Amino acid sequence: MSAIEAPRFKLENLDGEVGIERRNMLTKRLAEFVCETREIPEEVIAAAKVALMDTIGVALAGSVEPAALAALDYCRETAAGPQATIWGHGIGTARAEAVFTNAIAAHALDFDDTLATLRGHASTTVLPVAFAVGESLRSSGREMLAAYALGVEIAGKLGNVFGNGHYLRGWHSTATIGAFSSTATASRLHADSALTLQRAWGIAAAQSAGIIRNFGTMSKPFQAGHAARSAIIAEGLARRGFTSDERIFEGENSFPNTYGADGAELASMVEKLGNPWDLINPGMNYKRWPCCYCSHRALGGLLALLDAHQIEAGDVDRVNIGFPPGADEPLVYDDPQTGLEGKFSVQYPVAALLFDGKLTTDTFTDQAVQRPAVREMMKKVHRYRVADDKIYSGTVGYTDVELVTKHGTFSRRVDKGPGSSTWPMTEREHEEKFLDCAGRVLDAASARALLDLLRRCEELADVRLLTRAMAITTPRETYQTVGAPPRASR
Repeated sequence: MSAIEAPRFKLENLDGEVGIERRNMLTKRLAEFVCETREIPEEVIAAAKVALMDTIGVALAGSVEPAALAALDYCRETAAGPQATIWGHGIGTARAEAVFTNAIAAHALDFDDTLATLRGHASTTVLPVAFAVGESLRSSGREMLAAYALGVEIAGKLGNVFGNGHYLRGWHSTATIGAFSSTATASRLHADSALTLQRAWGIAAAQSAGIIRNFGTMSKPFQAGHAARSAIIAEGLARRGFTSDERIFEGENSFPNTYGADGAELASMVEKLGNPWDLINPGMNYKRWPCCYCSHRALGGLLALLDAHQIEAGDVDRVNIGFPPGADEPLVYDDPQTGLEGKFSVQYPVAALLFDGKLTTDTFTDQAVQRPAVREMMKKVHRYRVADDKIYSGTVGYTDVELVTKHGTFSRRVDKGPGSSTWPMTEREHEEKFLDCAGRVLDAASARALLDLLRRCEELADVRLLTRAMAITTPRETYQTVGAPPRASR
């Protein structure tokens, strides 16, 4: 591992007059970590590249989803530019509108990575900002990856401060905390002072929003897009002298206090910055299937039981899925009627997996959810609460899966998440996912060329080499923004 040590902030003895003063500097210390950490460990850069490949792949696939196309039309009407590129379309526009559209695309399929400490999706807000700012400043690939890694670090540490309380109150952590993590990324690339970032975070707090009630609609990815755009606005204003409260994370009426934090103390998280890096521990969870990660333990456990006991779908009489408290909070639809609602259900993806033998982006269309045979299968899937004295999130915990069949009853507790560091995807699986997703808008040769550039990102002198490689190469027929786009021709 090469790289100088990241700053370590020792915060012992916080009692007394000196201790009170040091507590009042916690937001400053967070900002100093982002702005003054000079080098990032190589293992963190390597982990960042995996997240880069995964997010760009799912964003290219999502760039032709109705939500992303609606954002694209909005962008064309309102934006001045060009300063940054809209992924998959090769259109230059203003930074704020590019990150808004690209973040929506990255989250439109709900196929993007999750971070356990954030209790949400880390890359979907941070990477669009890293790209847009990096592109306009002509940053190198390594500079962009470093800014991304620092943004994710802030996301994870703030996520631990907020704990489960924020999410269980109905806040969408991807968006609310994502506004701060992506602002950190923008400040890093602009080489801002710590004071500028402190002010930018105060401005980001004025814009931070997003609620779970919007899950299963286009407004869920909108919330990610809004967070990313908020970061561009916040950093841009702060760099120009716009003021805000410079201690937004600490004290009475602070952002965590107001938004229902019940996790770790900010002081303890400041001390852990870069030790360990959240990109390494706990690391990202990468999705094998394009639906809410809270259902993935159930899906992985179901596949394992079917394989271990050679069970056919026709032999299944009942599937019981047990969640401990908090672990299924985003699964808000027991009887989904649309493809988007199906992503936030456990009954539908379990039934579709039994019926189709696989889950793909085509599984989550309105037409697929309405198939009579699958809806009959859904009646066999039953969800229940597991008694537990702890509260879990969708990325942390376990799921109980029980198959009642004509040949017996089989069950297992699944305490690892598919795609996590404890149940990882292989390099080949990552590659296949990327090529399948990117293949919605790029021809095969262009998708592989982009993959090669992403794998060599830290060597690139200018990140614009990446954005130029993302422009659509696969012809598509004309379609309406509000309708479902056609599949890219192969």
